[in-house]
Amino acid sequence: MKITYLMCIVALTACASTPPAPADFEAMVQSRYVEPFRSADLERWLEVFADDAVALHNRRPADEGKDAIRAFGNLVFDTFKAAQFDVEVKGVRQQGDTVTTWGTYASHLKFRATGEDAPWGPERGKFLFVWQRGADGVWRIVIDMGNAIE
Repeated sequence: MKITYLMCIVALTACASTPPAPADFEAMVQSRYVEPFRSADLERWLEVFADDAVALHNRRPADEGKDAIRAFGNLVFDTFKAAQFDVEVKGVRQQGDTVTTWGTYASHLKFRATGEDAPWGPERGKFLFVWQRGADGVWRIVIDMGNAIE
């Protein structure tokens, strides 16, 4: 009886600490990053980031910390609307409480005021997200990097 009880505790503990499957990270990228970005929902978009996250985006210096990422988001969402923002996860790799997702994106930003294209026009690129699981069990992005390739 004691051995069976102990085995159940070990099994439940293992299940509780099992990270999401790669498909779950693909869904998390869409629901927690892409959808809020597309809809310019700043507060919802910021939820995906750790407080000490670093964002490395095209045409700007690193945004270090959630406050800097908030300022970037305000600038983008106040100035532009996303005519297109598509992200495809190509790979997921896990090591303990760290997961890396990478893939490609296609974006097309237009000025909110005029509807004209952003100066750089539509672009395609690659991205890398590094996720860490917090003490609360929630996966958050600690590094967000995107580079245009065309």
